[in-house]
Amino acid sequence: MSIRSQHLLGQLKAKTGLTPNIMGRFGICLSLKDPSMPNPEEFDEKGSEIHPSVLFGEYEDIYMTLMIQRLKKDNLDPEIYLSKMLRAHFNRGTIALFARVKDLSDFYEMIKVERKN
Repeated sequence: MSIRSQHLLGQLKAKTGLTPNIMGRFGICLSLKDPSMPNPEEFDEKGSEIHPSVLFGEYEDIYMTLMIQRLKKDNLDPEIYLSKMLRAHFNRGTIALFARVKDLSDFYEMIKVERKN
């Protein structure tokens, strides 16, 4: 993750009590829902690394499948771009999540809105 994302996730954890891996999952979903392709070059690689098995836990296969589907939709070879674009979606999603969540009730409301869309 980027330094910025690491900082934002720290702030979100303080506000919501949710762990970075839980928030990262939601952030990735927000980014995958955005039809535009994130630019991996916008995000540094100086923050902590979260291994997919830690980030996704028992849902790793589901998230990796979602990523591969998105890469194919974006005409990107998953064997080449999976890691780079996963990082880009994680970082873009973290920024989007931070803009929408100020406390735990905002997180709950965001989930209700996203389920309807």
